[in-house]
Amino acid sequence: MFGGRKTTPTFSRHQRRRRAGTLGFPEGACARLKYLPEGHQNVVRQVELAKCTGRGLTRAIQLSAAFVEAVNTQQKLKDLPQIVRKLSQFTIGPWMDYHTICRLLKELRELLTAHGFEDNPGVRWSNTTRAFNTEVFDVFDGSQVVIELLMKPMLYPSEDKSAREQEKVQRMQNLCLEILHHVFANVGIIAQERGEPLDLVHYLFSLMAQQRTFLNAATVLEDMLQVKKDMIRLENIPNFPELVNKFNQQQLANFCRVVSVAMSELSESEDQLTLLYQDEAAKRLSTVPIPDCNQEILVALPDFIQRLVDLACRKLDEEQVSLPSMMNELESWMTWMDSSLAFDALFEILENQDLAYEFLDDPFGPIQVPMAMKAMREIMYKVEVLYVLCILITGKQRNKVQELMAKYKLIPRLNELYEDLIWKCNIRRRVHGEACECSPEIALKIQFLRLSHSFCDHHGNKYLMMSESELNELGRIRAQAELPAVPEVSDIDRELVCKGEKGLLSKIIQTMKTEKPTSPFRFWLCRAVESFLRGVTCFVDQIWLLRRGLLEHVLSVIIDPDCDNKEILQSSFDLLGELMKFNYNSFKRFSRYMDTEEKFQRFLKQVSSHLVDSNMFIRSVVLSQEHFVTKQTEYSEFATTQCRLLIHVGEPKNRTKFLCSLINIIQVSTLTQENVSCLNTALVILMFARRCGSLPLYLQSLREEEMRGYHPGFLLNNFRSLLRFWESHYLRNDKECCALEKVVKSSGISLDYWRETTLTMRGSDRTNVESIVHYIDEPYVEEL
Repeated sequence: MFGGRKTTPTFSRHQRRRRAGTLGFPEGACARLKYLPEGHQNVVRQVELAKCTGRGLTRAIQLSAAFVEAVNTQQKLKDLPQIVRKLSQFTIGPWMDYHTICRLLKELRELLTAHGFEDNPGVRWSNTTRAFNTEVFDVFDGSQVVIELLMKPMLYPSEDKSAREQEKVQRMQNLCLEILHHVFANVGIIAQERGEPLDLVHYLFSLMAQQRTFLNAATVLEDMLQVKKDMIRLENIPNFPELVNKFNQQQLANFCRVVSVAMSELSESEDQLTLLYQDEAAKRLSTVPIPDCNQEILVALPDFIQRLVDLACRKLDEEQVSLPSMMNELESWMTWMDSSLAFDALFEILENQDLAYEFLDDPFGPIQVPMAMKAMREIMYKVEVLYVLCILITGKQRNKVQELMAKYKLIPRLNELYEDLIWKCNIRRRVHGEACECSPEIALKIQFLRLSHSFCDHHGNKYLMMSESELNELGRIRAQAELPAVPEVSDIDRELVCKGEKGLLSKIIQTMKTEKPTSPFRFWLCRAVESFLRGVTCFVDQIWLLRRGLLEHVLSVIIDPDCDNKEILQSSFDLLGELMKFNYNSFKRFSRYMDTEEKFQRFLKQVSSHLVDSNMFIRSVVLSQEHFVTKQTEYSEFATTQCRLLIHVGEPKNRTKFLCSLINIIQVSTLTQENVSCLNTALVILMFARRCGSLPLYLQSLREEEMRGYHPGFLLNNFRSLLRFWESHYLRNDKECCALEKVVKSSGISLDYWRETTLTMRGSDRTNVESIVHYIDEPYVEEL
């Protein structure tokens, strides 16, 4: 829940198989049938008859009491089948005995959790045993019986509308929901099967309208939606707008756990992450994707975004909660989040007074524990809310969401909260090592940085991340450089920017400089700052960041001997590329920092040995080298004779090495959003080669590389296939065409020239020296 979203569980072969016969007995149960008394063996024949004719035994509750007793004794099921059988009597007709039903449900709960099936109560049972026991419960119709009890008040509404009667009903429903949660958590495929008809899903939404059943219903609903094959459509939920509008702030925060599953794509396998798979899936899709529809519905809800922003930015002292109500809520959370580390964190605070005092830095000792509880609860809420805001701001409704977030002052309010809560709540030890992301405090920081990244990415609202004095500094830099005003800065509403001396961007940069090179937060810290620079290169923004020592800091991380983490290196190289692109001052600073040959060679080794991670930086340097030589010619001598980095990248033999490596590490079948940039970087190198008439030399170099490896046609055929895919992916796909436009604007090369160069190299004219096929021996040419 906290380090990231839950994914669809992978089931073992034992869990995946269709259980034997119509009743679905586990293999162990079926194997023992032959040991039953002879009078009971006709059960198998009755099951087979039901499979063929539809008549006979179709549900386990139809089994005779003697048979159930025999199975229970043989397999030592501790009376679980009999309990289910007794409960099934209450699913027929309107009569209810709530006292008996609740007693039986509690017995079931004990058997499905804790030590219910343990011969030795002191030994924790394995996940396999837990799954098997849950399947036994399901085989004997336990899941269906509990669901029928849960939904019975809807089918047979009670004439007694008193508060006491309603309390009995809701107590029973909460027990049913608790059992279903444990069943679904133990064996996800059961949740998948029970969620296919939408009756139960819709009923769970209706239970969220009741204060007493809200949290339990939300948790079971989340269990089901996360393993459901098809994403649910919010437009089909009865009275959905009215339901959400009734939620208080606490319920809305918990509701975010559920609704986030309906707004983002379901978990994908590794094959489904490839661009080829996604393009083929998009061709088959004839309607608007369900996540896009659901996001549109949520954004259109009255005050929905405003309420989320209020929750995300709420301070600890803004909500007065009594200790009894707090403990009641925590008890509910403990019941449902038994597999989460959230309350390990909470009670670690409660048990260690020094940590609580350190966290709050408050001299009043007696109030520290309840305040720590409030802080932990608020952290958990903010994690969920920030995640939903991240999804919305990166979806189809992005522009509208951006406008609303700016209107409700999301960024300046987060800026006020940054030092007091967001980056102060680092109180827990990492359970799974340095890179552990599963505690709520760490998750809060990551979700906050993700939202900052998405808020800035290619949008003029990024300047809201600055304070008024910092915006004035931008104006002075612009005036000194004699550059025209930028409307996003000059026309900004100063009431919406960060208050105080430092804006949110400055605080993120300061945090980045204090984190260790191997910090798990560094990836998202770099991403947040890099997104501020994305788009058309802005000299003024670069200078503002250079003045804060950011370039030197990033270089120190890249050449740090202990830094070999792929994600950290990638984000650092990407940020460095944006800082240096087309900026003479950045390259001067780079040269001053790389004042020894050892440093420079260490840096080049990191570039060449992590090519997928550094390719965006390579592209930036190639673009800058060409820019200084052809456009800012006053820096031409610097680029060709003084800057070692520009000289190194400008040499044709080094560009050829980069080109061969970039093409060799990717194939159409393995292209993802992560590595497709390698193809675009290769194209940038070749477009400049074509512009100066040396494209044939580079293509000939690729042929020579093939021959050295005794693989004629391999590299060139692969490159030709990549170009064909590039054309279909970017030029015939509206969504990806927008992504290409961003790449084009960032490169300064026209889209027409990208298209023209690609089509020329991919062409089938063997006489054209700019065509790849010209360099492949005819027997090795592969048809596209």
